[in-house]
Amino acid sequence: MRPEFLVNRSDNTVAAAISGYLEHLLTTLAAPFELAISTAYFNAEGFQLLADVLEKVGRVRLVLGAEPEGQERQLRHLDPVSGPEEMERARLRRALEGHTRSLKADRDLLGFSLETDELAERLITWLGREGVEIRRFEHGFLHGKTFLVGTDAQGAVVGSSNFTYAGLATNNELNLGQYQPHVVAQVRDWFDEVWEQSAPFDLASLYAARYLPHRPYLIYLRMLYERYGAELEEEAQGAAGIHLTSFQHDGVWRAKRILDKHHGVLIADGVGLGKTFVAGELIRQAVQERRQRVLLVSPAALRDGPWRYFLGQHQLGIRSISYEELSRDHQLNPKRDGDHLHFSIDDFAMVVIDEAQAYRNPDTERAEVLRRLLEGTPPKDLVLLSATPVNNSLWDLYYLLGYFIRNDAAFAHAGIRSLRGHFAQAMALDPDDLSPDKLFDVLDEVAVRRTRHFVKLYYPNDRVNIRGESVAIRFPQPKVQRVSYDLDETLPGFFVRFAHALDCGNGRCVCGHDLEEPTLCLARYAPSGYSLSGHPESYELQLAGLLRSGLLKRFESSSHAFALTCERMAASHGAFLELLDQGWVVTGAALAEWMATDSDELSNKLSDELDVEGLDLTDLSPLLPMMLPP
Repeated sequence: MRPEFLVNRSDNTVAAAISGYLEHLLTTLAAPFELAISTAYFNAEGFQLLADVLEKVGRVRLVLGAEPEGQERQLRHLDPVSGPEEMERARLRRALEGHTRSLKADRDLLGFSLETDELAERLITWLGREGVEIRRFEHGFLHGKTFLVGTDAQGAVVGSSNFTYAGLATNNELNLGQYQPHVVAQVRDWFDEVWEQSAPFDLASLYAARYLPHRPYLIYLRMLYERYGAELEEEAQGAAGIHLTSFQHDGVWRAKRILDKHHGVLIADGVGLGKTFVAGELIRQAVQERRQRVLLVSPAALRDGPWRYFLGQHQLGIRSISYEELSRDHQLNPKRDGDHLHFSIDDFAMVVIDEAQAYRNPDTERAEVLRRLLEGTPPKDLVLLSATPVNNSLWDLYYLLGYFIRNDAAFAHAGIRSLRGHFAQAMALDPDDLSPDKLFDVLDEVAVRRTRHFVKLYYPNDRVNIRGESVAIRFPQPKVQRVSYDLDETLPGFFVRFAHALDCGNGRCVCGHDLEEPTLCLARYAPSGYSLSGHPESYELQLAGLLRSGLLKRFESSSHAFALTCERMAASHGAFLELLDQGWVVTGAALAEWMATDSDELSNKLSDELDVEGLDLTDLSPLLPMMLPP
């Protein structure tokens, strides 16, 4: 029953040999005995292997110690004061700090199962029992490992095994049992000397910390760190090339991670938070760091205004075109002969689309052109910019994501087996019951979205660089001033004439106005009302009604914009009639595209699709691809 050769093998382990030896002593010795243990490392799993017998031993002394972390590279210090002794003390200090971290790491790796919880409680109870003492040797490194029964010089197991699960059960260890009284006495003297030089070490409190109550907020922060910690650490390693605020810098790094994972990202920060700057930094990294070609697609007004200034200011030489130029390029639309891309579509590694909500209708020519642009291998990175990705319904968001999320099960790892089914479930809910949590798991995967309230709350001291000067960010506080005026006095009878012109030409209501002024008939969009049968088609009446509502909404927004829209509609109608006289009928493609867009885009859509602005009505060749013979 006295083990002499202790190794870890399939038929016997160091733990089994020590446990058997101690059980033998417990049953054969009349008086209690003392067990002394020295080890560098300790963990709860190692204790579990010997727990049944250790709980029966009367007195246990356990000494822990640190081992050097392997052979360290010797560096020549320029400081003459740092001699060998100072260097050795620093080395020991680092080793002891590492030893404490190692003990805590082993504790934290226990997990939270019922079995491990019971084990931790059992260990804490044993460590707190009278007769169990724990110390740590801190005057040097501790290499010696022993399980010593010093009472009456019974025996000592000396070797390489630490008091850990690996040391007692799995590692390729070598230990020898010594039972000669004079040898055991020498081991006991060595241990007593180490014990006297060691300091008390509260191992029980280290494990009891596992049961300390923590504030929910701290747990929440730890959850956030586990989820986003790698992203934060990666972010801290880099610096943006364009001057960005802190929240814009954070947005860039989040967008990069999403692009790396999905080859697409939706940047949906609120109005005025600098989506242009976030996208601009992504463009800069692609162009200047990765030497890639980037295509920017935006409304013509933004292309020639903010984007032209931004790209020039930051010297970003990329191809910037409008929606309409993209749709008219011959590479993407065989019916057109425009050359607006200037390069092969396969040359572009990144596509940035501003005001991306314009592409939310998947059944339009514009959407089909974009899908053709994004085809190919390797996939292009797609950056969608939109403060309002949802206009009519949640399907708007779904179709925008569809440009780069091609697999319906792409978020299965987040518990979403079908992306389309997930959106269908959200759409089926009562709008009053729909909470942001319903789609958070999807948006967290694909979107960068911050509001002004979020920025003010979490970036209260953020600063922005304006012409080389760092200025604190301040959002304007609206101060509404009431201005009263009498419109009837300024424009007598205007609203009566306006209502008459807009609504009394639909042929469905009796005009109660004593006016002979012309009305808006919209005959081009409801031609069945002029058939001999006299029964207009209901869908045409609905279409005309939508157009009237859109015009009224435009007037509510801006009287000047309303006037421009009416002028362009009239110019478009004039072109239609002239073509009709020549034997051509314009197809409904332009109208369908127009109706798929917000009413706020009415005027732009009319001018863009028909290119009426600057169109010489004697030269209608630009319209020919959109026409069919009657």
